Parts: sequence; C-alpha cells; structure tokens
Amino acid sequence: MNKASTMFSMMLAYGEGGSAPAAMSSSPATWRAVSVEAILLPSSPPPLELDHIDRSLVLPICLDAEAGASFPAGSRGELDRYLAAAKRLLRMEAFGDMERRRKCLLDTAMTSISNVFCRLNLWRLVDEAGDHTPASIWRSAVRCSHSCSTSSDGSSPGSWPSCTSFAGSGGTSGGEEPSSPFSGMICIERKSLSALDDIARIMIRGGYQHILRGAFEPHCAQLARYIEIFDINKIFGSHMEEPRDNLVKVWTSTMRILTGLLTEMQRELDQQDLGSFNSLKEEYFLTIARISILKLLNSASSIIQVDDSSCNNTHTVVTSDLTKIITVVKMYKVLDRGMPTILSFFSGKTKEDVVAEGEKLINRLSNMFFKLSVELNNKVRSEHMFITNTGVHRATKYMMHHIRLVAQQKNTIHLILKGDFKAFGEMLTRLILSLEFMLNMNSRSLQLRGQQQIFRLNNVHFLLEEANKDTVLRLILGQRWFSQCSFRLEQFIEDYVDASWAPLMSSFRRRTKLMTILWSHRQLFEKFASSLKMTCTVQKTWKVSDQSIRQKLRMAISQRVIPLYQMHMEYYSEKMCKSEKYSIEQIESEIRQLFEG
Repeated sequence: MNKASTMFSMMLAYGEGGSAPAAMSSSPATWRAVSVEAILLPSSPPPLELDHIDRSLVLPICLDAEAGASFPAGSRGELDRYLAAAKRLLRMEAFGDMERRRKCLLDTAMTSISNVFCRLNLWRLVDEAGDHTPASIWRSAVRCSHSCSTSSDGSSPGSWPSCTSFAGSGGTSGGEEPSSPFSGMICIERKSLSALDDIARIMIRGGYQHILRGAFEPHCAQLARYIEIFDINKIFGSHMEEPRDNLVKVWTSTMRILTGLLTEMQRELDQQDLGSFNSLKEEYFLTIARISILKLLNSASSIIQVDDSSCNNTHTVVTSDLTKIITVVKMYKVLDRGMPTILSFFSGKTKEDVVAEGEKLINRLSNMFFKLSVELNNKVRSEHMFITNTGVHRATKYMMHHIRLVAQQKNTIHLILKGDFKAFGEMLTRLILSLEFMLNMNSRSLQLRGQQQIFRLNNVHFLLEEANKDTVLRLILGQRWFSQCSFRLEQFIEDYVDASWAPLMSSFRRRTKLMTILWSHRQLFEKFASSLKMTCTVQKTWKVSDQSIRQKLRMAISQRVIPLYQMHMEYYSEKMCKSEKYSIEQIESEIRQLFEG
C-alpha cells in the first residue's frame, strides 16, 4: 500500500467516528505532524526484545555442544525454545536494520528447527524385527554359506513384498491390507508426532518449507543410526574382505529386507495423520527411499570387483572368474525380481533417477558377464595345474561344480543373452571343451608310463558323470557328446595298457634268435617278475575312484598280460622250477590291488 492510500484510509476511518490515535488528540497541527510519521513508519520492536530472542537461540545451540547439557540434542525443551523464538519473530513487524536483524534471527531459528528434525527419532523396529539387523544378516549368510542350496539366493518370487502408495496415488483394491512378512516391523514413534506437527506448521507458516525439505536427506543418515539396514555401507563396513559368496548373500538379504521395510514405512505414513506434515510426508519418504536404494545399487558394483579370497585354495587363475560369473548372474536375478517393487515406490524425476541407476547396474552386469565368458575360455585353456596324483583334480571338481551352477541359472542367463538359448548352449559347450583341453595339456607333465592316461581317464569320467546329473547340461551337450566322451574313456584305457603294460610284455611277444642267445629263459622270467613287481608297487598308489572304471582297467590288464604270460610259462614249464616264476593266481592277485590309492 502506498503513502497516499494509507493516509486516505486513516482519514476515512477518523471521519466515520473512529477514535483518533493518542498522537491526534491535540491540535490539528500536531495531529498532522505526528500522524504521518505514525502511520507511514510504525514503530519497530525494541532492540532488547531481539536481543532476548537472540540469546534464546544461542543458548541451546551452545548447550548442545557441551557434555551434560541441560537441553540435550533433540529434546523437547530445545525444540520449544526454537519454536517460541520463531513464533515471536513471525509476529513482529520491523523496518530497516531491525527488519534485517529479525530476518537473520528467523533464518537461524528455522535452521535450528530443521536440525532438530534431523535428529528426531521418528522410527523404531519392533522386537520381532531382530533378525533384520546387520549382525543377524551376517550370521545368517555365514551359517548358510555351506548349507544353502545352490539356487537359494533369497530372491524367490514370494520373498518380495507388495507395495502400497500414498493416498491419491494408488493403493490396494477394496481397502484390504496386503499380506507381507514385514507387516508391523517398523513403526512411527508416537511421542514424536506432536513435535513433527509443530515443526511442519511453523516452517510452512513462515514459508521455510524448502529448508525442511533440505533436511530430509540428512535425516535419512540419522535414521540409519537407529535402523542400520537403511544404509548398506554400515552393513558391509569392514566386511568387504569376506568371501564374495557371503557378500552376495548379505546384499541380497539386505535388498529384500530394505524393500520390505520401505513398503511398511510407506504404508505407516499413508495411514497416519501427521497434521501439518501430511503435505510433506510423500516427499520425505521418497528422499529416504531414493538414498537407501541408490546406496544399495552402488554397492553392487563394489561386490563384483572384490577378489574372492576363498578361491586361493584352488591354485588356479580361472576360479576367480568362475565365481564372478556366478555372482553377476545371481545379482542380475535379484535385480530383475526386485526392481519392479523398488520402482513402485517412486514417481517423476525421482523414479527416473532410480531407473537410470538400475539400468546402469543391469548393463554393467551384462557387459561383465559377456567379458568374463570370453576371457574364461582363454584362461581355462592356458591354465597350469599343479598335479600331485592321478585322481580327479580339485580344479576339475571346482570348475565342474560352477559350470553346473551356471547351467542352473539358465533362465536368468537367457535374460542377459536376450533370450538366445543357442548362445547359452555354445557358451557352456565351449567351457566344457576348454576344460578337456586343459586336462589334456596338463597331463603331459606326468612322466610315468600310463600316468597321463589314468589322470585323463579319472577327470574326463568325472566330467561325464557330473554332466549326466544335470538336466540342462544333458540337453545342451546332447547325446553325441556323451557318446564321444564314453568312447574317449575306452580309448584312454587302451592307451594306458599300451603305455604301461605293452613294454612289460614285449620280451615275451618278440622272441628272436639273438634274444634267445642273450637272455636265458630264467633271466627272461626274472626280468618280467622284477618289472611286474615295480609296476604294481607304483600303480597300487594310483587312485581310480569309480569302481566300474577300476574293473575295466584290471580286466584290460589281465587280457593283455595273462594269456601271453601263460603261454610262455607253459612253454618253459619243464625247464624252470616253480619258485622261479609267478603263478597266474599271483599275477591276478597283484592286478586286483591296483588303483586303490
């Protein structure tokens, strides 16, 4: 209102019978001189009042920083001081320097009120939610690391909660409460409701909603002090050195529990009348949900990059990549099942941010899967194995175990491969063939006759048995591969007999006049007996676990050795004492003791 209109209004009010101000009760000249200044320049609040408000603001701030303060941080007494100061400042009218000081004090009061809001403990977990603490999640992950089934990753369809929304933006049909394993797990602290209403009312009245909104994000960090699962970084803490499998289990459990608790928080806010805070509660929830979910998604990238210390005991380079592939697939599966529920929390720009972060992680996982798949074949083919015996190598067991794990995740891998089942089959087939190539190349380090063949026989037979146990691998590899593999096993047995036993029988098989002159029949049998004893002594330590394979080996040896030996024994029987040669029964007994390890 300008000066002219103000004067006109005052004069009109006086002319209609209104009583004149005290300053107008004297002479017209005095009235005219005083009324203009009184009307146009109302008196500012006394400086002493602003000083008093200033002290009321500074006092709790100072006490807040001191141990044993009279008004501890977040107490109702502290909040009441700030609220009282803000109300007095909002009622005041001031001009010039006084107005600037009033505005400065009001900013301080509102900022202090928002700080109290950040420290306000609005939420609590009920006692039944004790299994949802970081410590309990870690205990569960470690406990089931060896006992959980390979497909158990906490991402079963029934484990993801359904989501409600705030009034006016969705909800359940018919007013029915959806069933959730997290129902009632998180509650608003009733004693904080009045404080929340007072804070929102005064800040909205003063036009300071932007400051209160700015406090939502810091309040999310404060919330994590009371409910640690809202900050994945607090859960992982110093545990990033744990085996990657445990990290994935913890991450998966956290995602499921966090999603469930956010669903309950949203429902609780929707049902509660929070007074003046009602207009802000949706934005408040979205801020908490956005920060918590983004931290969760970002932490997934850190888990993928972790070098798994549990792989060290295999002494292979490829095991780390194998576990990484399983990790990538499991996390992709969890995201695929959990993201629809997560996205149902959000709308608008916030939803776009979460979608972008989720897609970024999905693409990162997909790219890493392709990269690891290509690199893995090359690493397997060039892998050096430290071989100490002829049994099934631990690297073979470990790799075949993980190949079966990959096969069991076919549905998720189809999503990664955009539904290309042929590409999935080719990937597994290449990996199996590369594993066979690795076994063949590394077996060449074995120097004893027949040792290479027994090593390959054991390990390829293990591949065949493990692949035959898995429905997916049977379908992918096909009957042709299994037939070829069985043929190779027979070939290994034949090659073993040629390498290990043919030299032993060569003196019997190739008798010449020169050999008859150089070797007497006694020396011939003595040489055979010595070689047989040495061969059997060594090969008794070789391990062939499968009973049917052991029997086939022993039968092949018997068929190669006994007929020829028996023929020569009968030929020289009249020229030799019984003690100078092995009996057929003795040779058969020696053969039966082979490959027991």
